[in-house]
Amino acid sequence: MDTQLQMVQKCLPVNINGICLKPLIKYLRSISKKWMIFIIMIFPIESDESRGTIKRLRYSEIKTRVNGITSDVISDTTLSSRLRELEEIKLLNREQFTEIPPRVEYFLTPRGIGLRNSLLPLIEWTVHACHEI
Repeated sequence: MDTQLQMVQKCLPVNINGICLKPLIKYLRSISKKWMIFIIMIFPIESDESRGTIKRLRYSEIKTRVNGITSDVISDTTLSSRLRELEEIKLLNREQFTEIPPRVEYFLTPRGIGLRNSLLPLIEWTVHACHEI
């Protein structure tokens, strides 16, 4: 039996037109929480020349960027919780350096970059839908 068909059958009854919706349900539970999409979207994708990796942000940079998006303010408790959740579902990595004072940097994983890139068309659609006359 075709492996894709086997995967879809394992998803029954949670599929539509042969597309398994279980992963969608799993990820939507996480990324639909307040602030999650904003946190994912604030990470720059350009390469950081000094490291040759995806741009990294420190906690304070993340908080400043997220708070600059809306008139609401994200609390430290909520931001810490959301960053931990993004780590748990492997969308974000956290690197702690053994320095004084301690330094922690966050960066999107390849999976996180894929999600960010997938969200861009949805965001563009919402902008067009909002400004349609």
